[in-house]
Amino acid sequence: MESAMGTKDTVRALLDRLPDDCRLEDVIDELIRLETSDQDEGQLAPLTLAQREEIERRLAALDREPESTVPWREFLRSLERG
Repeated sequence: MESAMGTKDTVRALLDRLPDDCRLEDVIDELIRLETSDQDEGQLAPLTLAQREEIERRLAALDREPESTVPWREFLRSLERG
């Protein structure tokens, strides 16, 4: 229960920081930033060689064809549409 209250307090503080006319997408962006900034890189397992190679392959593909990517919001909307 205490953890949930801490989370609620964090979300309330975030909402207080954002403008009153912000969009839900803005709130989600900020929540994602909070979540990822809380992760200590030292706690993450190191990438394997195969994972590093896959990241490099995907980055190279993105450099070659940036128009082939889909923004995450658009992807989420497509999931909601089914």
